[in-house]
Amino acid sequence: KTDDALKVETDTNAEQLQEALKTATPSVPVTAVRVISLTEFQVDGVPPASDQQFRQIAQATVGTSFDREPGTEGSSTFRMKPNIARDRRTEAVKQALLTIEKRVNEFGVSEPVVAPYGTAGDQIVVQLPGVTDVARAKAIIRSTARLEIKLVEGEAPDEPSLLAAHQGKVPDDMEVVPGSGARDGSKSFYLVRKVAAVTGNDLSNAKITQDELGLPAVGFTLKSGGVTKFSKVTGENVGRQLAIILDGLVQSAPRIESRISQADARITGTFTQAEAQHLALILKSGALPASLTYQEQREVGATLGEDSVRAGVT
Repeated sequence: KTDDALKVETDTNAEQLQEALKTATPSVPVTAVRVISLTEFQVDGVPPASDQQFRQIAQATVGTSFDREPGTEGSSTFRMKPNIARDRRTEAVKQALLTIEKRVNEFGVSEPVVAPYGTAGDQIVVQLPGVTDVARAKAIIRSTARLEIKLVEGEAPDEPSLLAAHQGKVPDDMEVVPGSGARDGSKSFYLVRKVAAVTGNDLSNAKITQDELGLPAVGFTLKSGGVTKFSKVTGENVGRQLAIILDGLVQSAPRIESRISQADARITGTFTQAEAQHLALILKSGALPASLTYQEQREVGATLGEDSVRAGVT
């Protein structure tokens, strides 16, 4: 589903522009930054006095990927450039091919085939000789495994309580993410920053490990760029919580005790041994840039293989 890649590009650029406007000197106040379609987002309420500064920041932040169309009363619509949209779709398929190939190699299949298929440009064929657990293979291939680490602004047992301090509305630069559930069965909701401090792209490795209670957990190692980002965000926010979010669910939200400048970290949660193993494998092989849907599945049995060999010899 290459539309997913376009949506991520639009969401990310909208969030980056919003953050750039807020942190500029002086900051540029706007009424709202909202995504209006797969490839468009809109900024409203730019004061006339800040218009020139806004245009400069917008060009520097999102100008390479988006064209700006000025509107009325300080609004602007940003539209993804056609060549960027085309490139993102192509890149999504290429990245999916590489990611799936890494996953089936980790899965221990001998001589797998992962290749583009058809003429539409968005199909992939996967051939796995000798695989008996087809359901597990399919689950590993299609897991998106989107990992994000975000600053927590609030935590509550339900959404109304969480948003009570914000007049029942989610602030523009934040989002509500549900928790995956604690071991005692209780659930929490988290208000977190939209812009992630660290993402799955910053990971260099992942492996199964244990938490303090000896229960299954997943350890991961950050690339040097990820360590720099992680060190900065933890150093500036000692005492606050960091939410570890996997595929839209908060797995854990540890409190930052001090600046963390090492490369190794850990995800704890209510994992079984098999779930932790599965998660480590897909994090290690990278997140899929777009979700997958299965269109067709065929299984060739050993007897059919024997018949083919006999027919070939004959």
